[in-house]
Order: sequence, then structure tokens, then C-alpha cells
Amino acid sequence: MAFSTPCRAEEPTATPSPEQEKVAEDPTKIATKVGVSYADELSASGSVAIGPKLKFNGRVAKSGQWSLGASYLLPVAIVTFSAASSELESGVHQTRYSLGGFVPLRNLGLKTGKWQIFVPFGYTYTKGKQAVTDLDVQDGIPIEVSSNSGYVGLFVLRPLTERLTAMGGGNYTKGTHGFSGVAAAAGLSYHLTGKDTVAVRASYVDNTFGGRQRIGVSYQHEF
Repeated sequence: MAFSTPCRAEEPTATPSPEQEKVAEDPTKIATKVGVSYADELSASGSVAIGPKLKFNGRVAKSGQWSLGASYLLPVAIVTFSAASSELESGVHQTRYSLGGFVPLRNLGLKTGKWQIFVPFGYTYTKGKQAVTDLDVQDGIPIEVSSNSGYVGLFVLRPLTERLTAMGGGNYTKGTHGFSGVAAAAGLSYHLTGKDTVAVRASYVDNTFGGRQRIGVSYQHEF
């Protein structure tokens, strides 16, 4: 009599979460990470993820400028609130409060192929006697703000190889007291490993108060 050998059930393969499938450069990714960057001065930044939808962000620069905030992932966008403090060369101390975010076009049902396209948007209120003209958006494009201003733009990611990704975008800002400006940035990021990324970016700003060009490099580790 032949006896059949019981079949061993195959262990289910773990399915990556939607956040794990996002690339490191995706501004809507909820993850815990640390990084350093240099663009005119050295700065350190990081974020701590609390569950799949919430993260806390922070950044501090050698000059003493700092920012703290939190991001929450909604079904169609990520929304970020942040507060920041800085000391201008003139000695004026400023505190900024910002509410903004990114909308991935794929979340609106648009098919963009290998291109990942986001719409950045936001509003900033600045307490101070002078306009801020050197404020960077988290993980992205520099924006210029006055005492009260709003901005909207476009941010694009395009993987070139398994390790190399191209980034680029721009925005338009409109503020009080006749302030307006445009900003653009482009760069490349390279994935050293699945958790480590280096990047180089060039940016250009032209607004009511003048223009600026800058090149920066950065390193980021994701946990």
C-alpha cells in the first residue's frame, strides 16, 4: 500500500507595504531617516515615522537656523505643518509657520508611466520686519517667501537606472507687499544601497529681492 507524503504548506511571502515601494526621493514617503547636506553651509536633518501615515521632521544648520514639523499622509496628498526660526545677517530674528504639501498626480488617477509627478503647494506666515529670502522646502525645491505668501509648482522624478534617479521642478510664489518669485531646481540621486542615497542638486531663484544660484550635495540613510 502506498502512502502519500503530506504536502508542506508554503510560507506566504511578505508583501512590501506601499511606503516601502516608494523611492527615497518621493516627498510623500513616510519613513524614519537621517541625513546631512551642504549648500553654502552644513546642515543635518531627519524624520521619525509613527505608523504608516505620520512622521515628525527636523532640520538644523551650522548657522543656528532650525525647523520642526510633522507630516500626515492623506489618501490624495501629504500635508506638512512646520515652524522654523532664523537670524538674518541684519540681526533680525524671524519665526515662520508653514502649511503645505505634495499631491502625487497618480493619486488623482493620472497615468504618468515612469515619470512620478507631484504638485507642491503651501502657505507661509512669517513674523518679522524683513522678508525671508532663503528658505528651502523639505526634500526638494527652494522657495522664496515674504511676510505672507502662497506657492504652487511641479516636482518630477524619473528613474534612469536601478540606482540613478533624475529630479527636477519649479514653483511660483506670490506674497504680500507686491512680492513674487520663481524658483527651479534639478539634480541626480544615486542609491548606494537600498537604504543609502547620495544626491547633488542645482537651484536657481529669481524674485522681487534679487536672484541666487546654488549647488548642494547630500547623503541620506533610511531605517
